[in-house]
Amino acid sequence: MTLPTTGINTIAVLAGCALFGALAGAVGTLVLARRRALVADVAGHATLPGVALAFLVAEALGVDGRTPWMLFLGGAATALLAAALVPPLARLRRVGSDGATALALAGFFGLGAVLLSVVQSHPSGAQGGLRTLLFGNAAAITLDEVGALAAVALASIVALVVLFRALAIVAFDEAFARTAGLPVRALDLALILLLVATVVAGMQVAGIVLVVALVITPAAASRLLGGTLATVARRAALIGALAASLGVVASLLGERIPTGAAMTLAAALLFLGAIPFSRAARAEAA
Repeated sequence: MTLPTTGINTIAVLAGCALFGALAGAVGTLVLARRRALVADVAGHATLPGVALAFLVAEALGVDGRTPWMLFLGGAATALLAAALVPPLARLRRVGSDGATALALAGFFGLGAVLLSVVQSHPSGAQGGLRTLLFGNAAAITLDEVGALAAVALASIVALVVLFRALAIVAFDEAFARTAGLPVRALDLALILLLVATVVAGMQVAGIVLVVALVITPAAASRLLGGTLATVARRAALIGALAASLGVVASLLGERIPTGAAMTLAAALLFLGAIPFSRAARAEAA
């Protein structure tokens, strides 16, 4: 069932999206601290071929192609594959990390666009609305999709809380983390998994193209205001939840407003609002 623009279902959408925004902001804090923003962009765009493939496989098996968990697993698989391909590509002579990132992003997104065209011509007709995954559409989300989003977000938040201290140590001083006996490679993988889970959780409301903006922008806004990494993460979670909620409201009230674009604009405005209060800005003014 598609959610109406009023009533308890709308509250469920708002709550689920706010939960996603909080997760995105908190994870984004660690992503920025670990300098993994470009990997986040790759993961976001690389979910598209996985979603399209998941739809086609599900339909071939006689399952509804828009089953949330099928789309989530498909998107997560290709996002992880793209993120895993960046380091070996970067080690190739004259390619470098920037080139490897661009290759992975363009290649996977291009493949996704081709597969999406195949999906759109599928005879089942069940692909209706799948293209909204590009920019998000809160008005078209179903209760099952809200439940799946909330489950992924809650599980990711629990994992983030448990691993936060170790991830923070690795982000600040990798050499010290190794000396202290922390499993740096495993923790890096955990951060990538959290990032992918965040992207997958938010792709139906924020959209595949813009979901990464909800990971990076709230965290960047929070960093402007200073504080410890834990403080920055908590503040980023609040900013992310607020931006996501504002975007959902704008999408539900305004016709033809993509949810992802509205969320991104809200996050950008909150970032601009944080600039006058940043410690760096005050120091330069003095």
